[in-house]
Amino acid sequence: MSLFEPLHLSCPACGSRVAFDVVHSVNADRRADLRDAILAGTFQRQTCPTCALDFRCDPELHYIDVGRRQWVAALPLAKLVHWQEAERHARELFQRVYGAQASAHTRAIGKQLVPRVTFGWAGLCEKVLAADEGLDDVVIELCKAAVLRASEEAPLAAETELRLVAVDAQGRVMAWMLTEDESTCDMLRLERSLYDEVAADADGGWATLRAELTQCMYVDLNRLMMADPVKP
Repeated sequence: MSLFEPLHLSCPACGSRVAFDVVHSVNADRRADLRDAILAGTFQRQTCPTCALDFRCDPELHYIDVGRRQWVAALPLAKLVHWQEAERHARELFQRVYGAQASAHTRAIGKQLVPRVTFGWAGLCEKVLAADEGLDDVVIELCKAAVLRASEEAPLAAETELRLVAVDAQGRVMAWMLTEDESTCDMLRLERSLYDEVAADADGGWATLRAELTQCMYVDLNRLMMADPVKP
């Protein structure tokens, strides 16, 4: 079931109250239109009737797509600094819903799902896109690491992040984004051969990082670059 709550949020430009149907739970199996809206960047976006600013409310929802084996706790960017605590809470929630205390039917569903934690719309969209294209999100993060290793000019900073934004016949398209507003700074294309090479290198140079990410719910290179002041 997809759960909505009607709220009025203040426009960040003029302060006018803007009506939103804030989503707390998305069931993409039943509402493919919501999955499509997330991929299109239109989900939870409204235009202020006073100043015409186009803006989105921050994500704070649970996204489930059993057909694509996804369960995602999508959180606001403001909670990224506390990713360790957020990851722990998400793991506990997933266990409560799909663990030993759940019905046999619910446990069976849980065994099919790959649980994840994301922060911001770009993080959620990346996971939805990867699943839509049948890509392994751990391998995607390893490809990002390969890009960083090979490039001395990558705009790597605390204010930027590298995200998968499209997939086409030539390969995977990634974008450097400003974390604060998720605006695009630069684009790059990864050849399909890089993804295939990294995916096939299970016991090679990527084995240690692959093992670390595989055990996580927050599968993102940002976890390697940030310290959380709140201990789990």
